[in-house]
Amino acid sequence: MNEKYYRLYERIVAIEDSLEALGPVDKLIERIEELEKMVKQTKTVLGFDEACKYIGVSESLLYKLTAAKEVPHYKPRGKMLYFNREEIDKWLLQNKQEVIGMVTKIEMDNPKE
Repeated sequence: MNEKYYRLYERIVAIEDSLEALGPVDKLIERIEELEKMVKQTKTVLGFDEACKYIGVSESLLYKLTAAKEVPHYKPRGKMLYFNREEIDKWLLQNKQEVIGMVTKIEMDNPKE
């Protein structure tokens, strides 16, 4: 009977040592989240939900934009929507607006007489 307890004790010690070697669980979770974020940043093709989060719009708005063919997208099987990250970036950066602050500063530096 003592031998059973001793083997059980050895197993518990081995498990505790393994857990200690891994470090705190919250640090592991934090590291996994960092790795997931890095993987998402390197993906070139985004699914619908990923594209919504990436662009920062609701699902209904993105559906409307794709239906109106205003945002570049792909439907390889006729239903699922996919988006190319580079094309989305270009689409987001189109129609650059004039910066009023720079114009005002130039006018202030060079007042008309």
